[in-house]
Amino acid sequence: MWKLPNFELEELIKELKRENYILKQYYKAAEETNIVSKGDLQGNITYANDKFVEVSQYSKEEAMGKPHSLLKGEDSKEKFDNLWETIKSKKSWKGLLRNRKKDDSFYFVDNVITPILNEDGTIFEYISFRHEVTDLVEKTEKLERALREDIVTKISNRFKLLEDITAFSKPSIAIIDIVNFSLINDLYSHKKGDKLLQTIAKRLKKELINYKNYSVYRVHSDEFAILGNFEDREDFIKNIKNILKSVTKEPIKLRDKDIYVDFKYVFSFEDKKYLLESANMIKKHSQKFKYEIIYSKDLQLEKFYENNRIWAVRIKNALNDDIIVPFYQAIYNTKTKKIEKYECLVRLIGKDGKVYSPFYFLDIAKKSRQYLLITKKVIEKSFEYFKDKDFEFSINLTLEDIIDKNMREFILKKLHEYNIGHKVVFEIVESEEIVDFDEINEFIANVREFGCKIAIDDFGSGYSNFAYLIKLKADYIKIDGSLIKDFITDTNYFNIVKTILEFAKLQNIKTVAEFVSQKEILEKVTRMGIDYAQGFYIHEPSDKILI
Repeated sequence: MWKLPNFELEELIKELKRENYILKQYYKAAEETNIVSKGDLQGNITYANDKFVEVSQYSKEEAMGKPHSLLKGEDSKEKFDNLWETIKSKKSWKGLLRNRKKDDSFYFVDNVITPILNEDGTIFEYISFRHEVTDLVEKTEKLERALREDIVTKISNRFKLLEDITAFSKPSIAIIDIVNFSLINDLYSHKKGDKLLQTIAKRLKKELINYKNYSVYRVHSDEFAILGNFEDREDFIKNIKNILKSVTKEPIKLRDKDIYVDFKYVFSFEDKKYLLESANMIKKHSQKFKYEIIYSKDLQLEKFYENNRIWAVRIKNALNDDIIVPFYQAIYNTKTKKIEKYECLVRLIGKDGKVYSPFYFLDIAKKSRQYLLITKKVIEKSFEYFKDKDFEFSINLTLEDIIDKNMREFILKKLHEYNIGHKVVFEIVESEEIVDFDEINEFIANVREFGCKIAIDDFGSGYSNFAYLIKLKADYIKIDGSLIKDFITDTNYFNIVKTILEFAKLQNIKTVAEFVSQKEILEKVTRMGIDYAQGFYIHEPSDKILI
């Protein structure tokens, strides 16, 4: 039989010892940072490390020989069926599990379970590496609840309404406004106005106990919605009237005065794709809107469509005349006390010199397919303006911008042409509409090669969640102004901002507070440790930056 020469055998043994020594160090490092356990073919625990004992509260003696189901806190049978099917097929299973401690409290682990094979390819044991993520899961769940619940009334909000419209098979909707609510706010203060909203919400919720397929939402300010499913048209109208009659029967006491409220309301029974849009359309544009009106395609909404037509032509002319321009709003570093960045905001300059904000024309630009041309104007002019300036600047991009191949090519061309990618931040707006993250992340990877950064705009507005931040690998979170403008007086808003800030710091993401409109807000933003501030108190948008 042929043998290795002694010197080669010695070298081989030496190399094997070296590799074994290194592997032991790797395993030791993995053990110190992860919860590790091993199981036999039936899933019984054959080994548990110190981290397992620390987190689970079970001693090694208590755990040995027991099934891993000792830790079971997960209810999903499908998940466990998939887990066992995967590892028995000699593949690793990866996923999030809820485990139960000895004291019956729960904790969450990010889990990798791997089958270990004999030299003949058969499985002889399983090893599990877990990393505890309880804090991250709880923060995400807390924000998810907050984003589906109206802060003032504690009933469902607009986001939940949109979810339910999609989920319901045949929804009907009533949009309800409180008559003269702004007057009540002015007379009795916003705090009393909130009390009135809370009382109405409680009464509506109480009335809906008798209607199992109805749900109530606070959509905006003094606007509520009631959604029904599989409801006959006439029954729904009759029931809503009865519900509102009961809600308004008794007065609401404000400042020792009895306030009787009244409602205006509209209905829509359109397809669920257009349900909310059609209800809002008739609410906004019908002059007959007094107490009750039902949306119908036969209704004459000429003024609304004529206004859209006029603005569509106006936008086209503005693009031709090159009067679509960027305005710049300063972003202030709360630590260095300096203006370090600017956001580029689109404006349309009228022939009379009047400056129009996107409120007037952006939605119509999207409907008339001119929106992408506007984005290109802003990018080109902003790049030209900042090419020789020592400031970082941000540009808003919607999902529509990013998924358009021509737009992506245009952006990459301009980044190459101007070579200022290290100054550019792309703010992704409407991130809740993202379905295909692969396409978005491909775009992000491409612009990062030029040194660009990514921000998530309007975070916390009722749509965004922590999952988007993780998937998009954002550099900045722009905390929505609707939270910032009132968080110095409202503890609910403050707590949401605090949760966002804690998560951002954990993920090493910089934060920007929007709508900083007064000194007191800036001071609180600074004390909290938010990195940047933006708003009218610092700088109103202008066609020139501050010198």
